[in-house]
Amino acid sequence: MIKPIKPQEVIHTIPDFIIEAVNGLIQKKWDGEEAIIKQDEIMELVSSDDSDDDKPSHEEIYKRHWLDFEPLYKEAGWNVEYDKPGFNEFYKPYFKFTKQK
Repeated sequence: MIKPIKPQEVIHTIPDFIIEAVNGLIQKKWDGEEAIIKQDEIMELVSSDDSDDDKPSHEEIYKRHWLDFEPLYKEAGWNVEYDKPGFNEFYKPYFKFTKQK
């Protein structure tokens, strides 16, 4: 008999192409202390809203929470901070990667 799935059984995976893009941007942006990566930079590499392109749309990436990769990088030894503008603030959302101490 099939039973309903339990919340703890739901597996949320981040596709390899997202991790590959973030890894490349960390390499490119690393200054010895931190790497600051704008969310738009990641989206430019991994998504497209052009229906002729085989990349997923921005909407699909957000809907599937594929940018929620912080726990994976924290397990790998990074501190990851995500910052986005609040009310009356005007800047692009970004991720800040630093080494865990």
